[in-house]
Amino acid sequence: MEKRKLSAIEREKASEDMMEIACRLGGMRHIVTARLVEDDKILLLTFYNISELVKGKEGAAFRTFLSHEDYITQDLRVEKVKCLTASFYMMNDFRVFESTWNNEKNCLERKELILIRSKEEQELITTFFKEYADLDDASVSWSAVNKFQEKVKAARLAAKHKKETDLIDAVMEPVKQEPEEFRSWAFDSAMSFSRYLIYQEIEKGIVQCECTYCGKIGLVNRKEIRLKNNEKGICPFCGSKVTIKAKGRLPYLMTDKRWVAYVDPMNEGFIWRYFYVYREIRKYPEHTLGSKRVSQGIEEYARQFYSFQNGKPACESYEYAEFKKSGTTRWCHDEGKIHCAECILYPGNLPQAWEHTPMKYSALEILSKNMPTVSLKYERGIQRFWEFPKLEWICKMGLNQLAKEIINERYQGATGKINMKGGTIYKILGLNKVNTKILQSIDGNYDELRLLQVAQTIGLQLKPDQLREYYETFECNTDLLKQAKRKVSLHKLVKYIGKESERYPLGENSGCGKYAYMGYQEREDPRIERKRNMARDWLEYLGWCKALKYDLDNMFIYMPTNFKKVHDRTAKEYQALQNKRAAAERKRQETLARKRMEQTQKAIEEIFKKNEGADAFFIRGKGLILVVPKNGDEIKAEGEALHHCVGGYVSRVASGETNIFFIRKAEAPEKSYFTLEYRDNRVIQCRGLHNCDMPPDVKAFVKVFEKKMQDSVQGRGKARKHRKAG
Repeated sequence: MEKRKLSAIEREKASEDMMEIACRLGGMRHIVTARLVEDDKILLLTFYNISELVKGKEGAAFRTFLSHEDYITQDLRVEKVKCLTASFYMMNDFRVFESTWNNEKNCLERKELILIRSKEEQELITTFFKEYADLDDASVSWSAVNKFQEKVKAARLAAKHKKETDLIDAVMEPVKQEPEEFRSWAFDSAMSFSRYLIYQEIEKGIVQCECTYCGKIGLVNRKEIRLKNNEKGICPFCGSKVTIKAKGRLPYLMTDKRWVAYVDPMNEGFIWRYFYVYREIRKYPEHTLGSKRVSQGIEEYARQFYSFQNGKPACESYEYAEFKKSGTTRWCHDEGKIHCAECILYPGNLPQAWEHTPMKYSALEILSKNMPTVSLKYERGIQRFWEFPKLEWICKMGLNQLAKEIINERYQGATGKINMKGGTIYKILGLNKVNTKILQSIDGNYDELRLLQVAQTIGLQLKPDQLREYYETFECNTDLLKQAKRKVSLHKLVKYIGKESERYPLGENSGCGKYAYMGYQEREDPRIERKRNMARDWLEYLGWCKALKYDLDNMFIYMPTNFKKVHDRTAKEYQALQNKRAAAERKRQETLARKRMEQTQKAIEEIFKKNEGADAFFIRGKGLILVVPKNGDEIKAEGEALHHCVGGYVSRVASGETNIFFIRKAEAPEKSYFTLEYRDNRVIQCRGLHNCDMPPDVKAFVKVFEKKMQDSVQGRGKARKHRKAG
């Protein structure tokens, strides 16, 4: 629509009959007139505020021009042209209908708030939008206008969206279908951890095994192969690495998932493409269509377009998701709906795919080849390589775990530390040549780097196998490593724990249930979990033995046979000792609290000398009495009776940190009423039942008590000062 031409049309004014009828339209808000303009191609609706007409004002509030393709509204409350694009149902301070609840009919009733001036004008509106009109609708005119405006809004939105999607489509147009080699790699290499040997015992010593990778089924003698649920092993049919699964403990549906990344070359950069890969293994394939034990798939969900302006990486990100809540799934600007940061990188076309960028020196393809099933934040490696170019050295040396943790930024506050500014690999790692080769041979991570750094500092030379076994057992426990007075060597200790942990429980948080919903994470071998669980318990057991004063020089105590049984028995003995110590501590605190309260009672008696003949534990005043508790049990009973926390103050009273008093009614001295805390020569708090505040009588009593206490302290201070001066 031509806004300038339409706004030049002369503004109408209200007629006398409109001014007259406005006074009789109680509850309605607008009167509207209708006429055709621009050679009858445009319907002009002019709206008058009834409240303004009643005041004698002739001007209209706004007018709307409606063609068969579009509409626009002009605000007439201002002199210059001001146009609005909202529909009638979305305009501020404007409503066509109002719904109210009818209590008599028990339903909602809709009332029109706009009066169309004449029947002819109402028919004009209906006729103009006859293709939208429903003659059975009582409000046929406004229903027709609403349907038309909704259609125009949808067309406007579609045109707006098309501008955005056309730009996105232009960016996506050069992207080609990923090669078949990449898809094969995703299933065979990236998902190679997702291979299982499912076994079921047929008769004693004979089991039926099925490999989900090669698909072969056959009988195997248990003496020839180790079969334990969730442990890692080798398929007896195809020789591939598998995770062993007992069929009886196999979940109904097991799903393994990974994100994999493919790098596509561009003229001035590259495209980082994320694909979601999944594999499902069913316990009962006969219950599914096609009777397949294994099914798998791959879909692309995110793309990052990288360019390197002035050598610095810049990225424009997109995701495959619902576009603007339109119900259409397509490529959109990245809104963070797809969480795919940790992925496995396809090395097949690297570094050729980014040979025209600084990333050609990053050696990330070497890291991906060496860790074909490990997910890490490879895309973050672009920034890490920019900050730490010597990351290339780490990758090329085969220090894959270390490179992973550098990329994932674990080095910020990690156990092992690297010198990012080091000029040589030895200075970077903080190791000598021998220990650097050891770290390299075991592909050590930050924890193992830390163990080597500590061992080198104390002059302990570890062999690769020793370091690996120690880490699998004690993780990064440097305190044990430093102990010069160990009863046995680290080798014997690790061997002992490895043997004793064979039947050690995994613990409540380490069983299959923990990994049931962790399809993105591969489970650690249970043998390592058992060793680490036992190692933690063994170190805890040594602490108990020291507390119980056992002879740890005795090897039967230091490294007992059937450790789990000994551990549990010692735990009970240690708990009994702790209970005994706790009881002794409570008794000590009770004694101190009693002495403290006796001293407080004597001091109170001196201050309140007017209470002659009073009981040793009672101070009277204003119908209330102040009671000094005799022991900790009375304080605890007070807390239970009034349902507040004073029972926990016994230790503070015993240490002299605070004082506790009971306020009781004179006629009921045994019944708990209010509890007062006095510390630092002032009342800290005074609380009643459920921590309620003080009524006026208690508040007055507390103020008198506090003033007398403070006056007494000040008086003693003046007396001391006077004696000192004399």
